[in-house]
Amino acid sequence: MASLRDIKRRIKSVRNTSQITKAMQMVASAKMRRAQELALKGRVYIRALSRVFKHLQESIAEGSVQLMEKRETGKQLVIVVSTDRGLCGGLNTNLFKEVLTQCPAEADYLTVGGKLNSQFARVGRKLVASFTIGDTVEEAEMKAILDFIRKGFVDGTYNRVTVVYQKFINIMVQRPQVVDILPIKPEELLKLAEEAEDGEHADFLLEPDPRTLLKSILPLYFANLLTQMVLEGKASEQSARMVAMKSATENAKTLIGELTLEYNKARQAQITNELLEITTAMKAME
Repeated sequence: MASLRDIKRRIKSVRNTSQITKAMQMVASAKMRRAQELALKGRVYIRALSRVFKHLQESIAEGSVQLMEKRETGKQLVIVVSTDRGLCGGLNTNLFKEVLTQCPAEADYLTVGGKLNSQFARVGRKLVASFTIGDTVEEAEMKAILDFIRKGFVDGTYNRVTVVYQKFINIMVQRPQVVDILPIKPEELLKLAEEAEDGEHADFLLEPDPRTLLKSILPLYFANLLTQMVLEGKASEQSARMVAMKSATENAKTLIGELTLEYNKARQAQITNELLEITTAMKAME
């Protein structure tokens, strides 16, 4: 049995750890609410764009705009939206499993968040770039990533761009997703157009013409689509971290209770032994 001093030391250590995890839980909770808000607002923007696509269906069906063109040469680029920090449960582990099972080993890889970078080196997959994005996902931060991807696709280095990210479902559930974002598929835009709701903002005056407008809107759609995936990843990260820290705090409380019980039993046994020794000594003196 551990000594009373050892048990007290363990109780103090666990209590200090629980204070840290509790603080991290509170920080993650605040960041989670902000990240969820941004992710949900991004979904609204996509729906707004779909109402525009509803008026461009004929031009979309032609599919001859630059970001929609299929290429015969080039490699696949896989963008993996992970995290920069750990302590978020199995979020990154599940994401990396999805990468290994769904993405080809010969593809080039780009990471948003560097937590998985060492894993790519371990399995021998080529990491060509890595970017760090803050919690608020600023436009200037995304521009560097978008420029890298767009240049690689336009100059023919890449003929297909795929994103692997965690889609935010709710606080407890985040699901890995594998989505092709380039070339933009006409059928996906047409599906968005079909799903668009008619409303007070559904009527548009198109100038100068639908095709020119489509050429201008597609880069915006592409940029917003990738940004939305990063926002979903951020919301998933903060939710997973908040849940992980809450679980760690609760486990610490349980462990403190168990150690306190062990301490009390050990203390009781020590007192009992001392009483027995006193009683034995008194009898010996009679």
